[in-house]
Amino acid sequence: MALLKRRGSADPEPAAEPVDEVEADVVDDPRRTAGKGRPTPRRADARAARGQAVTTAKPANRQEARAVRRKQSQDYRAAMISGDVNRLPPRERAPERVLARDFVDARINVGPFFLLVAVVYFIGGLMPLGIIRLAATVAMLLGIVAVVVDSIVLSVQVSRRVAERYPDSRVRVRAYAAQRALLPRRWRLPRPRVSRADPRP
Repeated sequence: MALLKRRGSADPEPAAEPVDEVEADVVDDPRRTAGKGRPTPRRADARAARGQAVTTAKPANRQEARAVRRKQSQDYRAAMISGDVNRLPPRERAPERVLARDFVDARINVGPFFLLVAVVYFIGGLMPLGIIRLAATVAMLLGIVAVVVDSIVLSVQVSRRVAERYPDSRVRVRAYAAQRALLPRRWRLPRPRVSRADPRP
């Protein structure tokens, strides 16, 4: 019994003191960083959380979604009328399209004059005299040829300007510029922001 008592009295009291010292050393070690206090989320959970964050921004019902679309259409319409590039639809904000519009608006196009020729042709077709109808037909044919030639020249010029400024662009501007050139200046949307007196872009 005495042996057991001596052996028990020689042992240290708590067995957890070395563990506390090790933990204190780990915390006090400046080379170790403290944990973030939460487990790292899995990839699927992170994707699901992102999906929920996106879906929460959507309208609650169809009526609200319709109202949002109507408001957006009104804003786009106002921007088209005012010519504010920063508020235009994303497609119309493309720098290639802005350049094409400015180039068309800064030149004299055959398209608006062709509309007058078309009116003359329509009125001439109602006249009983054959010479008037013939003159209206000839004027109409000449107007068509002039529009075709002017559209080809305009398309080449616009595409060349776009290729010079934006060599890696894939935006098609030839048909866009030709269609805009057919309309009178006051009918064009977005509204022209340059005048014919300004130098071509």
